[in-house]
Order: sequence, then C-alpha cells, then structure tokens
Amino acid sequence: MLKIFGKVLDSDLKDAEFDENCTQTCFSDSDCILAFFDINSNCQLFFYNSTETLQVEETNRDDGFFVAFKTNLSTTNPDFCPIESEISPIILLGGDPISWTNPSDSTWLFKKCIGNWKMFKRPDPEIIVCMQVFLIRLGTTQPEAKDYCTSRGWKVTGVASVEETIWILELLNVTKLDTYKGIWIDGEKETTSDNFEWTDGYTEGYGAFENNNAELSGVSTTNGPENCLVVSRTKSNNRRLNDITCGKGSEWEWGVACGYKME
Repeated sequence: MLKIFGKVLDSDLKDAEFDENCTQTCFSDSDCILAFFDINSNCQLFFYNSTETLQVEETNRDDGFFVAFKTNLSTTNPDFCPIESEISPIILLGGDPISWTNPSDSTWLFKKCIGNWKMFKRPDPEIIVCMQVFLIRLGTTQPEAKDYCTSRGWKVTGVASVEETIWILELLNVTKLDTYKGIWIDGEKETTSDNFEWTDGYTEGYGAFENNNAELSGVSTTNGPENCLVVSRTKSNNRRLNDITCGKGSEWEWGVACGYKME
C-alpha cells in the first residue's frame, strides 16, 4: 500500500465507517484498490469491480486526510524506497494493468472500462476503447445488432488491430461456433468501393486487415453484395474478418461487439 496525505475528490467521509485499520482492511480485500480515511479513522474503501473513475488530490498533513493506494511498485529490490516523483501506482487486479495518471503535480486519476469490458489502448490516434461481445440469438440481423448497442448508449464497434479481432474470436470459441457463425462489428462499404468505412466515431485505419487477417470475397450473393463485416471463424484459421451481406447477414450471426471510447 502506498500512503499519502490526500483525499478522494467528489467524496467525503461523513457517512464512512470507523476502522482503525483502514489500510490493512483494503490490503486484505482482493477487490479493494484504494482506502480513504482521516485522522479520526473514518474509512471509505473503493473497489475495482464497482469503480470506473477516481481522482485523488494531494493535501497537507494539517488537513488530516489520508489515501492509501494498493499498487505494484516497479522494483524487485525489497530494500529500495523510491521517492514520490518516481512512483507510478499500477493496479493489476483485473485483466488489464491500469496505471494511475497525473493530470497535475498534485492529482492522480484512475479510469477503467465498465464492468468486465476489455480495454484496448490504440496508438494512432492515441485513445482507449472499451469493448464487449453480446450473444443475442442465432440469426441476429444488423439492425438488431445496432439497436442492441445504441439503446444502451454504446456503438457497434469497429476493430483497429488484429489483436482486437483475436480477442473477439476467443470469446466466440467458448461457444464452439461453427465456421462463419460470427459477431457483427462496424464497417460498411459502397458497392463500388474497395475500402470499408468505420462509423463508430473512434475507429481509424485498417490495421485489422493486415497479416492476412481478413477473408474478403467481395462477391454478391442471392441476398445482395457482401459489404458489411463480422468477426467469425473462416476456413482459413488465421483469418477472422469476413464480409457478409448487410441487413440480414448470412443469418448465422449470434450477436454484436459493442464499444465506446473512454473520455
């Protein structure tokens, strides 16, 4: 635990529980990431699975407030004690390591995706995208997929890297889907175009199409031209993007990948 004089912004200890061992209580709880307490041992704990955003502000000794971060320090030497400016608290409780950032010299900010959503750090442009897959039913149409995401405040997400398509397919493998039974994602092209356009507002580029990651036929079927995208198993195991007919799709789709950009 890393203890400083500080307080959690937009929070107070008015209704906090009394706990003389607040720091140890947080340390012993596998889901706790931060303890906020005062000189009178009023204690409030914050937990990984129920927290999306936290902002901590450094205070003075005379204010009587303390914050203890549960963190992993980047050293293997137990006798090493870094100075404050060298400390970057890191949380390793979930599937993604999350570092506290420093909006200013006296504040720390923690942000993560909602629930158990997957966090992808995209380098170009440098943004964080949160993504989750939802199985709806066999035969999920594109309008149903879009409505599922947008009605909950999200978007049908595009994919910016091979890594993102691998993650989606690994979730599908749990359901043992047959070849070409997949998940709707963003991406659509005009009949005369060779390039898919992203409409989610945050996906850019075609990194997901690299390294033979896409099996694109570009043909027209009895249902129409294959101008939309799903992630699915294909006959070539290392290709995960497949073009299908927009609207009803192949009628083998199980659901949708929703996403949002972390602000």
